[in-house]
Amino acid sequence: MILAVLLTGAFMNYELSKMYGGHTQLAQLKLEDKTPSYFALTNVNVLTPSADKFISDQTVLVDQGTILSVGANVEFADDTPTIDGQGMFLVPGYTDSHVHLWESENDLLLYVANGVTQIREMNGSKAHLRWKAQIQAGRLGPDMFVVAPQLATFGFFEGLFVGWTQNKVIVRTETQVNKAVQSLKDDGYDAVKSSSFLDKDSYTALSNAAANISIPLVGHIPMAVGSEEFLNSNQIELAHVEELMKALNREFGEYTSRNADSFLEFVRSRSDDVADRLLQEKKSVTSTLWLIDSFSRQKTNLGEVLRISELSYANPGITEGTVITSRGMGWLPDVNIYRWPDNLEEARRQRSIVYWKTYAEAQHIVFESLLKKGVPIMAGTDANVPVTVPGFSLHDEMITLNKAGMSPSQVLASVSSVPSKWMQTNTGEIRANFKANLVLLRDNPLEDIQATNSIEMVIVNGRILSRTDLDSILLAVQNANDASRTVQLEYE
Repeated sequence: MILAVLLTGAFMNYELSKMYGGHTQLAQLKLEDKTPSYFALTNVNVLTPSADKFISDQTVLVDQGTILSVGANVEFADDTPTIDGQGMFLVPGYTDSHVHLWESENDLLLYVANGVTQIREMNGSKAHLRWKAQIQAGRLGPDMFVVAPQLATFGFFEGLFVGWTQNKVIVRTETQVNKAVQSLKDDGYDAVKSSSFLDKDSYTALSNAAANISIPLVGHIPMAVGSEEFLNSNQIELAHVEELMKALNREFGEYTSRNADSFLEFVRSRSDDVADRLLQEKKSVTSTLWLIDSFSRQKTNLGEVLRISELSYANPGITEGTVITSRGMGWLPDVNIYRWPDNLEEARRQRSIVYWKTYAEAQHIVFESLLKKGVPIMAGTDANVPVTVPGFSLHDEMITLNKAGMSPSQVLASVSSVPSKWMQTNTGEIRANFKANLVLLRDNPLEDIQATNSIEMVIVNGRILSRTDLDSILLAVQNANDASRTVQLEYE
């Protein structure tokens, strides 16, 4: 009996690691690090700290990964290594404020290859804290802000299973909350997170504990908590615009396909007030618009969604799912967690289409109010949730934010200065004494936000990566994925 339990536990751990991408081969890089510690980037158009214009013919002088000076008349010695940025556009490195690395180490490379030099991991682990330290010590990867595992409330036996399989901290009393928060801070996490499944008393205890020991509280609005209780809490950030829409849905009384129009009118009537209160209480919101918009597309036309995604770069362990559940965290048609059941009748199919299109539209109504009222918005993608490919998905999100009403300048701020100020990192702006995490673009993103993907060079943690280097990184990840697949892709 004991042996059977041990074998079952070992099998489950193996499958969980596979589901979270831990069995995929590590990419093998062959990059020559020729980066000088002191160099000048010359003749370049530099984005202003306000992100609303470029200043032409600028020189950016960098030493040991820090910007020494920026200007038209920066002086440096004749033998200083230089990079000619003539005709190109320099922006701060991008930040994705909502990612899930899980056990997928190659994602660190995907972020850098896409100009993402800072990420906020939203369900952290001890491994993530270790990767963060390694990057600080010189490993190639983005700077990491690591949010602790979510706090959640479940009964004893269900809590054991959820805590084991989903990396959640299970709490049921104020004492347990206080102990957990202090322990997570001692471990080195940068923030603590509320899950949707935290009970009301535990949420109140979490709010108080986070304030008492000065650690940021972020995440979801628990289903047991009302909008007013959230607004009066010490939680300073919402992980999705969607969370506000879901809270309004609970206030409305849960919409269906039959009363969808009434729900949308209710959201329109309430969203400005909610945005005003968020601004008053100094709370920020992370976007994840593209993902929510994709839910209906994944249900109705998953093959096309997969075809236009950068699927070959996504960790195959994550995309293929696992045998421990029917779907796991899978992306592909047979395991996709958002797909319709194969035998779904047409009437229910049509009701589902209405429901999920309403879900996305309500989110956009809330987003418009946040934008109009000036609530701080950080761009985030929920990367590694189907079908958000790490690194690539932030460019999808920026395009979505632009289409949803943000100017290109506001979009650039949402991936640079806004999250960097929130995380209190010395990045996100191109000015003296700021970290030289930078992206050199061929085209002007203030004219077309899609130009954020016209990357010629990435500078991260004192290392210069040319377009050739970036292509080599992407190829290495792709090769590692191909060597680890058990299902051949049909969507390339």
